[in-house]
Amino acid sequence: MNNKQLLMKDNPQQITNNKQPICLHIGCGLIIAEGWKNIDASPSLRLVKLPVIGRFLIPILNLPEWSTNAQYGNIVKGLDIAPNSCDLIYASHVLEHLSILDFKIAMERIYSYLKPQGIFRAVVPNLEDLIATYIQEKKEENLASQASINFMTNSLIGHLGTRKALGDRLREMFSNNRHQWMWDKSSLTNAFIEQGFKEVRLCQYQEWRDDRFARVEHPESFENAICIEGVKK
Repeated sequence: MNNKQLLMKDNPQQITNNKQPICLHIGCGLIIAEGWKNIDASPSLRLVKLPVIGRFLIPILNLPEWSTNAQYGNIVKGLDIAPNSCDLIYASHVLEHLSILDFKIAMERIYSYLKPQGIFRAVVPNLEDLIATYIQEKKEENLASQASINFMTNSLIGHLGTRKALGDRLREMFSNNRHQWMWDKSSLTNAFIEQGFKEVRLCQYQEWRDDRFARVEHPESFENAICIEGVKK
């Protein structure tokens, strides 16, 4: 059984006859792009989308004001998108929230959803920058004692709060803010190549092969971050 068959088996509700090209925005947050299918796996979006009671939960639980055009979807579990139906897929500050195993599943799904010659563009925090800052702070006497704390905080690997009570655990779960895996240029480039992407390259803001990325991409996402882009064979 090939990868495509495995993905369909894992996601039996997947649409199989969708001839309309799709631009897929994974992890859209509150940024909704016109002409794109905007999805997010935030638990708060799932609550807001609950029939009848969803809108009443917003003030009670202090949930974000999600756009009606944002759809709940988890790339790891699979989406209702046919194979070979996406022109473009974009994920900004999403992949670092996945464990390495879930990352590999997500990459397989992304690759399967893209049409041949379709483009996947991803932005993630740059581990190399974080390490460079840590090393520099270690060299400065007045910053050395704080260097490791700053690294764990800025990388969002560490957790500053407590998990001693159920409410604390629920807040952490619903925030989905902590990072699970960090990437640099070499490791993420290699992950794209291993998945089968060609013409893999490091990109700057506004350096894209397709102008439609302008609708989803914002310059602040590139602060201390890297962007890798690849084309499906």
